[in-house]
Amino acid sequence: MTPYPVTAPRRTPGGTASPRLEYEVSLLSAGTVTVWAYLSPRNPALPTGGLRYALSFDDAPPRTVDIHAATGADDGLMNSQWARNTADNVNVTSTRHEVAAPGVHRLKFWMVDPTVVLQRLVIDTGGLGPTYLGLPESHRVDRGVTR
Repeated sequence: MTPYPVTAPRRTPGGTASPRLEYEVSLLSAGTVTVWAYLSPRNPALPTGGLRYALSFDDAPPRTVDIHAATGADDGLMNSQWARNTADNVNVTSTRHEVAAPGVHRLKFWMVDPTVVLQRLVIDTGGLGPTYLGLPESHRVDRGVTR
């Protein structure tokens, strides 16, 4: 998923008018969770520098991530991290969040910069081992019916 147009201005995440994707998720326990964002490797399109997105749960303030600062990838220097991300066709970043109670929550992926391309989100509630492409998609359960 990517915002359109790619020439849109940088946005401040939060509020009801800010562009975002929302996912309803069920968590079985409270505590710290790590959300892994799998993103396509991109160059910043805006002269403001960096390439950013934000994540939040429920009504918590969004946590902004600068993808290039978080991964160390630098296309200007063509460093080894940029080469690895380009070869794998993915940048993987993470944020940590506190979930107050088990149950249904709303995960929000906020647009900050327009050229961020989201491939997948993985929520680690503890014990996630290393994976190359992340876990398979969870089953959707709706009113007791598994799809």
